[in-house]
Amino acid sequence: YPRAVMYTCLALALALSPRSLSVRRRASAAQSRRCGPPVGAADVDIYGRAVLAPLEASASTAEPVVKVYSVHCSVNVAMPWSNKPQEESTGSGFTMRQQHDGQLVILTNAHCVADATYVEVRKAGDSQKHVAQVARIAHECDLATLTVSDDAFWEGVEPLEFGPMPSLQDEVSVVGYPEGGEGVSVTQGVVSRIEIQRYAHSGANLLAVQIDAAINPGNSGGPALNADGDVIGVAFQNQLDSQNIGYVIPAPIIAHYLVDDAPSDPRRPAGFPSLGIFWQALDNPQLRAYLGMEGRTGVRIRGVAPTAPAAALLRTGDVLLELDGHAIANDGSFAIGGQERLSFAHLIHLKFAHQTIGLRVLRAGEELELEVPVRPLQRLIPPTAYDEPLPYFIYAGLVFVPFVEPYLHEWGDDWQQDAPHELVQLVLSGAQSET
Repeated sequence: YPRAVMYTCLALALALSPRSLSVRRRASAAQSRRCGPPVGAADVDIYGRAVLAPLEASASTAEPVVKVYSVHCSVNVAMPWSNKPQEESTGSGFTMRQQHDGQLVILTNAHCVADATYVEVRKAGDSQKHVAQVARIAHECDLATLTVSDDAFWEGVEPLEFGPMPSLQDEVSVVGYPEGGEGVSVTQGVVSRIEIQRYAHSGANLLAVQIDAAINPGNSGGPALNADGDVIGVAFQNQLDSQNIGYVIPAPIIAHYLVDDAPSDPRRPAGFPSLGIFWQALDNPQLRAYLGMEGRTGVRIRGVAPTAPAAALLRTGDVLLELDGHAIANDGSFAIGGQERLSFAHLIHLKFAHQTIGLRVLRAGEELELEVPVRPLQRLIPPTAYDEPLPYFIYAGLVFVPFVEPYLHEWGDDWQQDAPHELVQLVLSGAQSET
């Protein structure tokens, strides 16, 4: 009994705390801004709740978050002349306005429409589905843009606006259509972590924001909103075997995707560039003394990809001290705030293909200032095989197919241990093993 009294008092104290009260006030204000005042005392729904008038005078004002229905059929990499059984899945998306042409489009996750043969979208509160087309897709950053040719779909739709990059402990709301129901769902939490994460859909390591709001299957592609109702990211994955650990694609990655163009294919961005180096942390003081660091910080370049533009300017053994004026720590990170640090790879990801990045390196005891071109680098073994059939060649009963990472996934979830070691080494290192 005393413990129950203590928990009751604690809950009451939390409910009456200034932070809790301010959160509820902001939520109430946001609801009022979006829905408007009650129509009248006599206007109630079937549950007795007051019917709220739309913010705009038009009764067709619609929720900008939509549900995405996809019918997809992926290629069978073990038997490339056939496809795997057709499947159906659902996700989320939201409407936005493109800056370069002012067109209204739907932004969602690439994995929601990967290998899709038929895509439909439905607005909140609407029973009708509308056929959508994939106008642009980038599997690397797990983003896709959809268009709807039916003008009736866009009537009354107000696009969402993008907000600034969030900070730690900022409140966030995730809106989407998770499995288990047909209606729109809203979960709330705070920003827990901002760092480079592996994107499960492509295997790329890009910036991501970790939040403690629930992100479940079906939430993918839905917006993460700040307290002002602006988009600060797109929900795309969660941490397996963990609770309340979800990830959203942040605004800098989205902005890069929206303006990045590949000259060869306007439907696909060129991708995020790379410096093409392999580096070693310099936490060891003896190693720093051997390299003549003398109080400086940085990382040692232990190799340069021969196909990277940096191969003509950087050498093995150089010490990378700064990128674009940002000092590099001995663990390969740089400061972006009082309590936040990111891998220096993010500075390179902010560039576009064929741009240059400023480097300060230490070579044989001498500091050098270099302008090094960057561009997206293709891995030796493609990490994905989406949207297109795999070519194959049959000769004398043997089937020859391109080697892609999904081929090893046929060995199951433990393919890194069960698949042939030589093939796993090629996938993980991107280069042929010396043994």
